[in-house]
Amino acid sequence: MSILSIGQAVYDITFPADTPIVENQKYRIPQRIECMGGPAANAAYLCALWGSRTSLIARIGEDLFGQKIMGQLRTAGVDTGSLKMDNQLATSISCIIVNQQNGHRTILNNPLPQENFEIKWPDHSPDVILIDGHEKESILKAVERYPQAITLMDAGTFKPELLDIIKAVDYLVCSKDFAYQYSGVTIDMNDDQTWKDTFSRLEEINANTIVITLGSYGSIYKKGENIYHIPPFTTEAVDTTGAGDIFHGAFAYCLDNNYSLEDTILISSLTSSISVESLGGQLSIPTLENVRNRKRERGIEINI
Repeated sequence: MSILSIGQAVYDITFPADTPIVENQKYRIPQRIECMGGPAANAAYLCALWGSRTSLIARIGEDLFGQKIMGQLRTAGVDTGSLKMDNQLATSISCIIVNQQNGHRTILNNPLPQENFEIKWPDHSPDVILIDGHEKESILKAVERYPQAITLMDAGTFKPELLDIIKAVDYLVCSKDFAYQYSGVTIDMNDDQTWKDTFSRLEEINANTIVITLGSYGSIYKKGENIYHIPPFTTEAVDTTGAGDIFHGAFAYCLDNNYSLEDTILISSLTSSISVESLGGQLSIPTLENVRNRKRERGIEINI
């Protein structure tokens, strides 16, 4: 069993702020946190850390940030043979401001320009492919090369240029923002009709399995004609950076290990809830043993 993650690898620099940021002011931030980031990279890190054979297709520079990303991925056991280091690129970085009053974060990301590059394919054929919407040409090539693989999309923002990929994936795991941007329907947790209307619109662009993540309201998914709500796991949020990446990484791991859809969402939600208790995206990724311990503490009946 193996996982291939395709998309963005970033270097994160996080500044915890104890007051809301106001324009045209100066702030002294005594603490900063640095680590690898990016949806595909964080998901790959989690999958490898949990024991799945995992590869990552992404691009980084040969600069200091790129070297740090490479080192952190290898520490977790990610196969970096498909990670392209380019001496003509400056590694993508994100400046993240975390509001310590509520754990919410604001991200300023400097992305890499889109580029069609030659891929060094993994030595093994993946059973699961996780994509985050970056590196479209690589995604299309991978889906064509590995038609037997289960495909999972981390869909944070609706991008019309990705519609052909959105339609093709087996699991569209999207944010409430993505759902609203396409459907125009605001999900009201007290109004089931808004759930039905949202799924009805999303099914226009994906006829397979759709899961909508709702942040502090948990997740909803449709099975057959019924829509189910999985409530969130309560926790004290310190930093929500990477929570979605970590949810999708755990989701990919569960697909690779043949969990049911309900158990997959429960495990992903629990893992994500643990991550927000710590500062830093990649630094907050819990070990599998940590998730198992939390599962026992909460009395959740899932084998993991």
